Amino acid sequence: MKHLILPLGNPGSDYEHTRHNAGWIVIDMAYPGLSWGRDSYANAGTAMDGDLLFAKPATFMNLSGETAGYFMTKKEILPENMIVLYDDLDLAIGKMKISFDRGSGGHNGIKSLESHLGSREFVRIRIGISKVFEDGSLAKANVLGKFEPSEMETLKELAPKVRKAIETIVKEGKEKAMTEFNQ
Repeated sequence: MKHLILPLGNPGSDYEHTRHNAGWIVIDMAYPGLSWGRDSYANAGTAMDGDLLFAKPATFMNLSGETAGYFMTKKEILPENMIVLYDDLDLAIGKMKISFDRGSGGHNGIKSLESHLGSREFVRIRIGISKVFEDGSLAKANVLGKFEPSEMETLKELAPKVRKAIETIVKEGKEKAMTEFNQ
């Protein structure tokens, strides 16, 4: 069974190191050896690693569902076999949370996916992008703001955990992954 790994982000150098591109940034850190090509039909950068098909939508965030819809329709990948990685303002940098069949939480990329897939039944790996104050509360960041170098290091430390979570989802199921990684 093939799984589609769909990290969300915005194309272009202006957005390269922004918080909204956390999905792209972390997937590149977790899978540094991927050889990315271009699929013009899907409007995405694509790469393969065994049975994992990676696709970075070349649309802007709020049109990400177009790429996912292509893979569902033309490549017969079911929504439940999609793993979407994206930024989450409600999580601290360095944290991740796996969920399934949840609402968009106001995230425009997820709204687009739900609209194009006609389903919420896909796995999400939410990647924290907010700073933490000394009292433990979150400083919700501007999603188009750039990560600081120390924050990029924190994401680099998170990347192997994200890769392990993806492997667990694919090999042992989303429930096992949620139990193991949502702590």
